[in-house]
Amino acid sequence: MTTDMTHWTLAQKVGQALLISFDGTVMTPALKSIISELHIGGIVLFERNVESPTQLRQLTDDLQTVAQAGGLPPLFIGIDQEGGRVTRLRAAKGFTEFPSAQAVAATGDVQTAIRNATIQAAELKAAGININFAPDLDVNNNPANPVIGARSYSDDPAIVSKFGLAYGLALQQAGIMAVGKHFPGHGDTHTDSHFALPRITHNRARLDAIELAPFRAAITAGISGIMSAHILFDAIDPTRPATLSRRVLHDLLRGELGFSGLIFTDSIEMNALSVAGFPPSVAAAEALAAGADVVLSNTSFEVVCAMHDEMLRRAEASSLPIQRLNDAVTHVLQMKAHYLGFKN
Repeated sequence: MTTDMTHWTLAQKVGQALLISFDGTVMTPALKSIISELHIGGIVLFERNVESPTQLRQLTDDLQTVAQAGGLPPLFIGIDQEGGRVTRLRAAKGFTEFPSAQAVAATGDVQTAIRNATIQAAELKAAGININFAPDLDVNNNPANPVIGARSYSDDPAIVSKFGLAYGLALQQAGIMAVGKHFPGHGDTHTDSHFALPRITHNRARLDAIELAPFRAAITAGISGIMSAHILFDAIDPTRPATLSRRVLHDLLRGELGFSGLIFTDSIEMNALSVAGFPPSVAAAEALAAGADVVLSNTSFEVVCAMHDEMLRRAEASSLPIQRLNDAVTHVLQMKAHYLGFKN
């Protein structure tokens, strides 16, 4: 497979739009098989995949070897290493742990964010990881928020922008792709989207001033990736969660805000989507059609196969427009060229 998609099958294209996860700390026949047979584009690592720096590097090398042997582009290998409570690489396993975004911003010194990002990037690269799903660009202005809290830099969008951009751009300068999240903003919710579907009822002027401000700044500064939120935004699209909304991903993020990088979904199996009537296979296809480039999965291979099957079925039936699929894969390959050195 090369960046020239002329001879790619639809199945190969669909596979490149999937980032999957797995249990265990070593390569297995099942993992090798799913990467090769579904032409998977990348892997999301969790704490369950990590024993030590040496083990992790062997695992990521093995993952890339499988991709290369199957004629695939190199894999995206991503992780949530925000700092604070969202940390997958722990000190007990030989890695450096970092404070939360809130604690970093409390220093008042943006150089702290830059230093943390630089050290993190070195450790991630040494481990064979090329994406960090950070910074969190949510504005934490709701004390009752059950999921963001200290993951956010501040309840002030200017501080979130200042520290989030410094951190994200430092990651990218050191060769790690940064992904700002959770677009259009998860800060002012009473509900955790891991369990139910939150709704934000603010008008558009308020969203522009608060929620969207850090994302607008990050896009202007050149952040490479943005992750969507599984939230209803009444002022933008009151009927579909942002991850599944063309109004949010295409019209707002791509069109109005001018984002040209890679759009990731949050984990597609989260209950916010399933309780809204979108089980993982349906949600994956709907997200891709709405404008997402990469669908993230954190559960079983059976679910991944079902997602791939549904996305492929819709592409073959043209209910998932081929041009939309081609655009997604083009964005994927552009970022693989930039961060992974992928060439024709």
